[in-house]
Amino acid sequence: MIWANLSTSVGGTVAHIHVSEGDWVKEGEVLIELENEVLKSQVEQAKAALAQARANRDKLLAGATEAEIAAARAEVAAAEAAVALAEGRLEEVQAAIESAEAQLNIAQQQYNELASHPTPAERKAAEAEVAIAQAAVNQAQANYNRVRGDPNIASRPEALALQQATEALKAAQAKYELAIQGPTPQQLAVAQAEIRAAQAQVTVAKSQLPAAQANVDAAKARLDSAKAALDRLLSGPTEEDIAIADAEVRAAIAALASAHANLRETQVIAPFEGQVGAIHVRVGELAVAGQPMVLLGDTRQMHVKTTDLRETDVVRLQPGMNVEVTFDALPDRVFQGTITRIAPVSTTEKGSTNFTVTIEAPEWDESLRWGMTAFVNIEVK
Repeated sequence: MIWANLSTSVGGTVAHIHVSEGDWVKEGEVLIELENEVLKSQVEQAKAALAQARANRDKLLAGATEAEIAAARAEVAAAEAAVALAEGRLEEVQAAIESAEAQLNIAQQQYNELASHPTPAERKAAEAEVAIAQAAVNQAQANYNRVRGDPNIASRPEALALQQATEALKAAQAKYELAIQGPTPQQLAVAQAEIRAAQAQVTVAKSQLPAAQANVDAAKARLDSAKAALDRLLSGPTEEDIAIADAEVRAAIAALASAHANLRETQVIAPFEGQVGAIHVRVGELAVAGQPMVLLGDTRQMHVKTTDLRETDVVRLQPGMNVEVTFDALPDRVFQGTITRIAPVSTTEKGSTNFTVTIEAPEWDESLRWGMTAFVNIEVK
């Protein structure tokens, strides 16, 4: 009979016992489990990952659908529109900067012109205008004096010329006084305020430039990505794409195998079909690695082993010899058996050297149980 004491390769708390003593189980059946909910979850996750990897590979090999291509084209169009919008906004910001800088230049020029008055040339020009006007007055006065005795002097042209020359002299003198005075503090303050306001406008306009440029860069990157995605859909998968997809599937298979292996370390699994002879643990107990938990045997292939065959007798035996076997539990039955194996090494018990001989029979009684006491009668000639 094939039998084995089964255990786990790791220790832990016994969580589930799925069988009872006497149950017949199939090969691969889980008999006992330690606490392993986390490991079971990892197995399910690995299964899902493998299914996803296979689905991704299948989708890759199948190629793009018309709907996917249409969606990719729409994304390219949307990205192009976004680039145009971002570039338009950037141009607006750049134009605002140029306009603000132009206004600043004008304000600076106006201030410089105001602060530089009067120039020596302007002063000389004003003085010259006064001198010319004074000379005109002198000449008009001389002409007027020659006709002063005329009773109709007021209506004579000399009188009108003197009046006009005198007014021109007053105007030239006023212009001269204004020229030599220069700008007032209030005028300078107003001009400086205009410069500061123009500088502030330049600062505000320039502060919008980084964001506008970043938006253009982001929009162009999105467009490049959309075009690349469309190209991939239209051209189909490359050998590298397929290799990557295959590698992901293999990695997922390996991950699932590893998860299963980790889970099996916490399970007692039947290595062959047989009957549960004994259960050595209970739920909730702490089991150590290698501790026997279940005794399993294939009672369909029962055999008898001797325990007290002396060395003086074993030399006369050989495999294939016929024997008779009886049991205390069935005293009226005699079973015909055959020696199938003779142990090459002896065992010593209570000072006696014995050899184990294995005996099999073509048919045993179904009422026999493993571990029963048997008596073997071997007729040696």
